[in-house]
Amino acid sequence: MIPRFLKRSLLLVCLLLVARVSPAGADTITLNGFNNNTPATVTFNDGAGHSGSQNTLLSQLNVTFNAAGTPIAFNTFSVDLFHTVGVGQTYAVASRDDLATAFANGSRIAYVFQHFGLQNLTADAIQAGAVQIALWDLSLNNHNPTTFGPDADGTYSSGDENIFSVSFGSNPDASQIASLTNQYLGVSIGATNTGTWLDAAAAGNAPNRGESVLQRVSAPSSGAMIALGLGGLAVLGWRRTRRAAVRRQTGRRRPR
Repeated sequence: MIPRFLKRSLLLVCLLLVARVSPAGADTITLNGFNNNTPATVTFNDGAGHSGSQNTLLSQLNVTFNAAGTPIAFNTFSVDLFHTVGVGQTYAVASRDDLATAFANGSRIAYVFQHFGLQNLTADAIQAGAVQIALWDLSLNNHNPTTFGPDADGTYSSGDENIFSVSFGSNPDASQIASLTNQYLGVSIGATNTGTWLDAAAAGNAPNRGESVLQRVSAPSSGAMIALGLGGLAVLGWRRTRRAAVRRQTGRRRPR
């Protein structure tokens, strides 16, 4: 006969599996705001049909990730040069844990974000700008940037302006941002970090669909959730069985 606590554990496993696979609605993120307002013109070409020039902000983003009705707000950065996002915009995303392999320089992206981009950079626009430039540069799979500095035409790049370049206009902090970007690209060489990200491809491919961003923490996998639930119930059931056995033994004792 299967013990009662094990039956309950198996029932919980079934419920977790049903909840995990049921279409309860797509995960979404909402852009709450830009933490910085450093303007720049970024020109890019990934060699795979995505190219252009856009006036944008080099900024840390504050977003709310809503998965299964549980909202989590955190600061993050974009790894998507091909789409745009606006404050207040909510769009579908897919949570992925393959950052290190989804991008040619995915481990380096994870390194830069985890070492320099996790803290709230609202009061440090220079660092925020450098992190965002490094991440965008690394997100292009057709080159392996290792340095970042000024070009003859007044823009900044990692050596190949045809793939990625940044114009800061008259920003007096341009050289400081570029210097930090150069530092981040350099120290990330050889990184083996892994990481998670929120892929906005689930929202479609329109230019204004919203941007893919890095995920601050990984959501537990369904396997981990099931293991934790089963383990917890097993321990609880064992304790209850143990207490019941002790009570039975106590009840059989003859008073002296």
